[in-house]
Parts: sequence; C-alpha cells; structure tokens
Amino acid sequence: MSPRETLLLHPDRPLRLDAARHAELRVDSGMVWITSSGAAGDLFLAVGERYSIPVPGRVLVEAVRGAAGVSLQGRKRRGIPALVESWRTLLPKGMAMP
Repeated sequence: MSPRETLLLHPDRPLRLDAARHAELRVDSGMVWITSSGAAGDLFLAVGERYSIPVPGRVLVEAVRGAAGVSLQGRKRRGIPALVESWRTLLPKGMAMP
C-alpha cells in the first residue's frame, strides 16, 4: 500500500475523496461527517474509527465541532495480470480473451 497521508480538516470546508486514490480513512482527532455516493445515509466518525471508501464511489468528508485530523491510506496498485483477470469476470460466459 502507498504511504498514509495525514490531513487537518476544518468545518464548512469539505474534502472530496475518490475511490481510485484512497482506500481507507481513519479519524486521528476530532469528529468528521461523511457522505458517500449511493449510500443510504450519512456517517459521523470519532477518534479511532475508520471508513473504507467504496469502489466505485466518491465521498465527502468534513470536520464537525472544530478541526479534525484524518489519515488516508491509498489502494495498492494492481499489476497487469491482476487487471486482465478482473476483466475476464466482466465478459459473458463462454467468451474467450486473446
């Protein structure tokens, strides 16, 4: 996995996260509000809690009740063989790939 990024969030300044770049958010200090595309509702997370960013998905995260510190861990990059194998699952049954 890629190195963690640590960010300081402020109220009324939402941060947009993209699933292609980040896999997990961890709250290091304060409290955050999270809303995600396709999710049934919003979440509030406190210190020590984690949130896995859905794929595909976009997420907005914002500090509430003062500043909050969060850490972001990036997804592991997949090699070409893994990508080819994942594409195979998308093909109709019986269809061969060259």
